[in-house]
Amino acid sequence: MTEYTLHVPSIRGTTNDSPDMPYQEKEFATDDMADIDDYFLLSTSDIPPEDFDDLYLPVAHLDQRLSLPLLRRALEEIDTLEDLDPQTKKDTINMIHGLGECFPDDGLHGGYEG
Repeated sequence: MTEYTLHVPSIRGTTNDSPDMPYQEKEFATDDMADIDDYFLLSTSDIPPEDFDDLYLPVAHLDQRLSLPLLRRALEEIDTLEDLDPQTKKDTINMIHGLGECFPDDGLHGGYEG
């Protein structure tokens, strides 16, 4: 079973814009994985991750603004992660909903309730 580590992202504001996906490692202004993991919720190799491909569920733009469309997408994609244990899944969904509170006028409307 794959073990996922949940990570609280560092954010610098919010946006309703959706970035081009999927992200590629070369798009980030740093080579330090400890900085790149701040854009994602999950890693399969701890925090900081060993490799870019270990990161899952991006929630922030490259400028580190929390993205409402990415939060919605994370709720949709969480069921596609193989071997995600039930507790980590629940904690991740709760974190997504908590981050969604940064958008009081928009929210996650119709998002996954788990």
